Amino acid sequence: MIISPPFALLEELLGSRTDDPRLAGLHRAHGLRPPPMFPARDGWDGMGVPEQGWEMAYKATVRVPDRYPSPRVRGRGPVIGHVTKVYITESYPAPLRDGLTVALPEPEARARALDSMVAEYGNVVHVLHRDEESTFEVRYHEDGRFIWYLLTLNERAENDPELLEAAIPNARAIPLWPAPAPHEVLPAALRALKAHQDASGLDGLDFETFDRFEPDAVASWTGNDDADREFRVFGVDGSGGRVAFWLVHEGLPIERQPVVLFGSEGHVGPVAKDLCDLLYLLAAGVAPFDASMAYTADEDIDERTGPQPELARIAEIHLQRREGRTPKAIVEDAENEYADVRDRVDVLAR
Repeated sequence: MIISPPFALLEELLGSRTDDPRLAGLHRAHGLRPPPMFPARDGWDGMGVPEQGWEMAYKATVRVPDRYPSPRVRGRGPVIGHVTKVYITESYPAPLRDGLTVALPEPEARARALDSMVAEYGNVVHVLHRDEESTFEVRYHEDGRFIWYLLTLNERAENDPELLEAAIPNARAIPLWPAPAPHEVLPAALRALKAHQDASGLDGLDFETFDRFEPDAVASWTGNDDADREFRVFGVDGSGGRVAFWLVHEGLPIERQPVVLFGSEGHVGPVAKDLCDLLYLLAAGVAPFDASMAYTADEDIDERTGPQPELARIAEIHLQRREGRTPKAIVEDAENEYADVRDRVDVLAR
């Protein structure tokens, strides 16, 4: 029989990082998937066991000085989140702080409260405890029926000067590239892909290779003319999203630089760690937008067309043979190393 975790443990975990071993142990003990990691700093998630009456909410970034902004895994990959709320509902069997239970009548809660308020939908909220780190409250329907206890990590205002000062990310060092040459030549593998595309099409794959690098594309996106020094746009999807090399490695040829996506709806993210991996992704029938968005949403990557082995042959002839590269592995490797492209674009767009 699985027993609900004691409230003292849930309270202790408030504010902890999502890579905390205690959290991982709690999730394993209650049959939950691992605590979330986030592709960007603006995400949040919630997990728990409603049947046992508890749930913990997670956010990618919390506005607390020693946790803001959230770090990335190994400095590059997914963002490490934090526990920001603990919900206790009517199924929770154990006592809470000060011996409170979910059977606490509303009049008694009102008598204990530091302050009270009427919230949305007419719910009545009584704050039972508040200190520098957290707020503990209980909520009722307007007719006095219990809804939940809520323990919340106290966060600062979005415009807090100390937090804004700390919000400059520890960005990777980008080489100081010269302005792109007006007639810069595409790598041989991309030229071969373009020739195949023109001769035979890509069998419904939502991706089109240009015959040259598109000028000013990332500069227009960011409003920063210098952005085109470190990005080279070479393809587009059906929605207008751009696919580009991100020039982050000094001394490496462009085909060994990571491939990233500028989605038409504002999504930015890595797709493949280099051109060879991108070709294997396309060969599996997966377009850049589908791969990047599915990974961000923690969904299966949809192979919308059948395999296209001729695209893998282009990679083998011009770059390298990489057998066994699955779409999931390709995008996961790119995320683990180049997820900070989102931070970099944010900096360029300031």
